This record gives sequence, C-alpha cells and structure tokens, in this order.
Amino acid sequence: MISIGLIGAGRIASVHAQHLKNHPFARLVAVTDPLTTRAEAIAAEHGARVFPNAEALIAAHEIDAVIIASSTETHCPLMLAAVRAGKKVYCEKPLASTLTEAHRTLIELGEQQQQVMVGFNRRFDRNHAAIQTDITRGRLGRVQTVQITSRGPNGIPSLEYLRVSGGLFYDKMIHFFDLVRWLTGEEVTDISAFGSVIADPLFLEANDVDTAMVTLRTTSGALCQIDNARRAVYGYDDRIEVFGTGGLAESSRITEGSVMRIFDDKVLTEGLPKDPMIRMAPSYAAAIHAFTVFVRNAGTPEAISVPGVYDGLRAQMMAEAATRAAAERRIVALAEIEAEVN
Repeated sequence: MISIGLIGAGRIASVHAQHLKNHPFARLVAVTDPLTTRAEAIAAEHGARVFPNAEALIAAHEIDAVIIASSTETHCPLMLAAVRAGKKVYCEKPLASTLTEAHRTLIELGEQQQQVMVGFNRRFDRNHAAIQTDITRGRLGRVQTVQITSRGPNGIPSLEYLRVSGGLFYDKMIHFFDLVRWLTGEEVTDISAFGSVIADPLFLEANDVDTAMVTLRTTSGALCQIDNARRAVYGYDDRIEVFGTGGLAESSRITEGSVMRIFDDKVLTEGLPKDPMIRMAPSYAAAIHAFTVFVRNAGTPEAISVPGVYDGLRAQMMAEAATRAAAERRIVALAEIEAEVN
C-alpha cells in the first residue's frame, strides 16, 4: 500500500483526498495546512494524521509520496525538498510563481525531475484522450487547426483569489497550453492574445481579464485557438475540436457526451453542468490514479509516462508569452521567452 501525504487542504486538495478514498493500492496518511482546522477536517474524514508543517510531513519516513496542493509560491521549494527526501511528487500547476524559478528548479532537479508529476488533469479527460489517440494514430491526418473552448460557470472568484492567481493566462489557460502541446505532439512557436473585462468590473481591480482569446502556431504550422472565459451563465462549457487533413474530432461538453440542436430562436441541449467538478471530476480521479501507478511502477517495465516538470515549464512559458502578447498587443515568439529563461 502506497502511503501519501497531502500538503495543502484547500478546494483542490479536498478533491484529491476524495479520489484516494477506497483506492486499491494507495491511502492518504498525512495532511498539513497553515490553517490547521482545514487539515484536521480532511484528516478526520480519511483517517490521516495532521502534521504541523510541510517540512515535518516530508521528513516522515512512513510517507512514500506527496501531493503538493499548496499556494503557488511554495511549489518549487516543497518539490525540491520532497524529491531530496526520496519522495515521489504530484505538484499542482502552475509549477512556480516565476519562469526563472521554474527553470532553476528544472536544472536543480536534473535527472530527479523524473520523480515528479505535474497536475495537468485535462490530459486524463476521457474525451480529450480519445482525440489525442486519434491524432497519434493518424486518423485525422495532419492537424490543421485546434479549437479549445473553456468557459466557467456562473460565479466570480473573490478579489483576494484573483490578486494571487497569476491572471487568467496562468491560472486557467495554462491547462490548455499544455493540451495543445500534448494533442499535437509539437512545440508552439508563436502566440498572439487579447483579453477583456466584460463580465464583471472586479477583474479590473485585480489587473486581470475575464474573457480571453489566444491564437497559437505550432512547429508544423498548425493553428490553434483558445477561447477562455471565467463566467458562463449557461453552465460549465469545456470542449475541444481538432480538424485535420483526414477528418475532424470534437470532444463533448459533458463527460458522457451530449447533443445540441440549434433552431431559429432557441437552443436545445441535454444540459451543461453548473458545477465544473461534474465535468472534470473523472479527469482528476484519473490523474491521481495515474500518479499512484507512476509511484508503484517507477523503475519497472510497467512504468508510465506522465506530465512532468519540463511540461510544466513549457506551459508556463506559453502563459508568459500570452500575457505579454495581450499587454503589448503583438505576436510573441516563444524563442523570445526561451532566450530570457535560458
């Protein structure tokens, strides 16, 4: 049985804890959070021990692996400490608060970066994975365009959250930057972006946007567009379309598939979930299960491939390029960001 420690006890940490419940070969044994009451609540539900701080949890010999779901500025220091303590690590995105720190951590880890999985859960969405398989097997021919839409439910984050989130490009769209690389199997060469505040003036106070469009070009010339909004009154809308020389594939809006019919004055659909977790919970569960398999099978012929530190760095570089493109109203080449990081 793999013993896992959880660093952080907020919303996403609680989701991860739930997906370790009744796991066939892993269990949550430890939790820590600066807000002790939050850690105690998760620990009580899962029969885990509360540790006074992350350092004590990482030092515990009985823990095999850790999930880092704490605030972004703690990710890299905790990741380094855990790997040096011989632990496997699942680290939530983004990798770091700055590109410099993310790159420095990659260098410091060296070969040990193979001990880390970064939490790009959308790779584990069943619908998205089916499209990636289609692309890999050549069913769609050469990829011409990728269209990604992600619009949040009818809810606005708090100003406190927005001020520390890193902005829409880092906080939300970073998932889709990773998806573009994963789906196409290519690096992105150029990015243009626009962002606006339309849904709520609160985003102006946070120096953020609530609606954004990003266009990307990959090494083969494929064109990708990401349409991302914090708020959608009709529900959580998350889908992908890939068009290639051999055909088209589109993921559905809800996990089990949906049908939408558009008429003159109305749209009839099976309905979109108001809670993002209804749509995304299976991918979080699959990602955590993949992490447990990653831990169990490390160094064996059954070892699996998971998103790692390099993937986290590349996605963060794309987020920086998009942020810069939107602010400066120009196309940003990834080579520009690479030169600054290296």
